[in-house]
Amino acid sequence: MRSLKIKIISMLFIIALIWMIMLHNAGPPKPVVLTEGKEVPTVQGTYCWRNIINNECVDKISPPEIIANKKIVPFSVSPQSEIKISFKKPPIDGIEVDKWLSSDEIELVKVKDNVFSVPKEKGTYIYSISGRWDKGGSSYIFAIEVK
Repeated sequence: MRSLKIKIISMLFIIALIWMIMLHNAGPPKPVVLTEGKEVPTVQGTYCWRNIINNECVDKISPPEIIANKKIVPFSVSPQSEIKISFKKPPIDGIEVDKWLSSDEIELVKVKDNVFSVPKEKGTYIYSISGRWDKGGSSYIFAIEVK
């Protein structure tokens, strides 16, 4: 009976330890991007992240190239609709949003309270969201089509 109790306590301890290690080794927080009541899919961009086991920096190609290579279909939105970005754990200094005009030309987007408006002109637009946390920084990419 006593041996069974020790085995159960040991197993619970091991499970708790594994859970804590996995929690500390999680990667950068992922954003939730909403517009018109729907979630816009995002793709991981460049990031550097440190955890208990290692530090990892991954430098990716430009957002327009990522969208093209992954064959991501832009999310349809209405002209001048609002995009709201949130994280479970907010970045230290807030977020930065860039609109990619080409693979090497970007335009900083004016963001207020993690919300910005898309253009009124029809077309496809690629955005990147950047943030910094205690364990590192990360960017995320999404594409929209204003119809």
